[in-house]
Amino acid sequence: MTSVATPLAGSPGTVVEPATPAGRRRPPRDHLATTAWALMANTGVTSVLGLAFWAGAATLYTPAELGASAALISAMMLLSVISQLDLAMGITRLLPQVSSRRWRPVTGAYAVTAVAGVAVTVAFLVLAPRLSEGFAFLGHHRRIAILLVVAVVLWNIFALQDAVLTTTRWAAVIPLENGAFGLVKIGLMVALAHLLGDQGIFIAWVVAMALLLLPVNWLIFTRVLPSRSRGVDAPQPSLLPIGDRRRVTRYLAVDYVAGLLNQGYTALVPLLVLVVLGSDANAYFYIAFMVSGALRAVAQSMSTSLVVEGSHSESELSSMARTSLMRYVKYALPGTIVLALGANLLLRPFGAEYAANGATLLRLLLVATVPHAVIALYLGVERVRAGVSRVLAVEATIVVLVTAGAVLGMQWRGLTGFGLAWLSAHTIVAALVVPGFWRACRRPVPN
Repeated sequence: MTSVATPLAGSPGTVVEPATPAGRRRPPRDHLATTAWALMANTGVTSVLGLAFWAGAATLYTPAELGASAALISAMMLLSVISQLDLAMGITRLLPQVSSRRWRPVTGAYAVTAVAGVAVTVAFLVLAPRLSEGFAFLGHHRRIAILLVVAVVLWNIFALQDAVLTTTRWAAVIPLENGAFGLVKIGLMVALAHLLGDQGIFIAWVVAMALLLLPVNWLIFTRVLPSRSRGVDAPQPSLLPIGDRRRVTRYLAVDYVAGLLNQGYTALVPLLVLVVLGSDANAYFYIAFMVSGALRAVAQSMSTSLVVEGSHSESELSSMARTSLMRYVKYALPGTIVLALGANLLLRPFGAEYAANGATLLRLLLVATVPHAVIALYLGVERVRAGVSRVLAVEATIVVLVTAGAVLGMQWRGLTGFGLAWLSAHTIVAALVVPGFWRACRRPVPN
């Protein structure tokens, strides 16, 4: 008779592994921790390689060229957010309930987001050059326009494949995948600088994505999906049963709007800076925003792990939330303080101009990662509890405060004004969600 992994009492997200042939049990696995650590390792890898990529780009390209490429990459990410239709979160929340033919919802998600990506990007290519001079070049460079369509489709699949790996507890593969992506991207960016000029940054990004998709999806469809991973619990009754199509559709629709607001405004702000302050300022902004994004991603990794493991074992959600918060305070908060104090040093590899113009902004963005972490963990809890209306309300509040504050702040004090607006918006929203998060940490999931 085959043994089934069972929850380990008193340890959220931990399962006892089946006995070995010799009768000895393997050490228990804390999946909440291992998934979070894998995603944080991915953040570290992508951050280091991202710094190297943009440092190299700052050396090989002018600030105006870098700023234009950064805007194009931001547009790619924004269009990807729109066309993903929240299916990455749908995979994360619902795939644990699927016990057979798991390739079907995954391939379906790939196909839907590919079609949506093409449609959304073509519409952007028609409208963007007419609405902003910053994207006028898209009307003159057909190759770049076609590459943007391809890039959005590939980026959609990249996001979905990482969701599949995370949900099936193969998250350890993700740092390897993105590490290879970062290295290939850097090599191509350097090689293409002399061949393609200012287009080398974006083309390197697209080609590197295409090269990494094949081996990762071979792994997913031949090893990850055909059989359930060791330690993945059998499907249990859920607050969001996959068979209830009406509830699932509402969940995905509301969370799609919330995710669109969340990822959309982070992808939109470089474009906003480009319009208000110009390409040079956008280059300084983008580097600071990218560096601080590494710490924002730490909290997001913990939130994602909370959603994954909470979806596998909803009854342990409260204790998982407490554990995640304590781990953030213990491991991430001290690092945030150190990095904020050394903001000037973090920007030195990009050159004196970037340190002089972006250090204060970077410091403010790093401090803002603390309230952002509280918000991210709270939203993770609400997604497991199917409280997507509250998720949407929080995201909408952040968008209003950030966008309105950013415009006023940049007109008042340039990039520093943006940083103050960003910090203020996240601090206000964190204060609003703390009572709800505290209650969620103390109360069990309702039946």
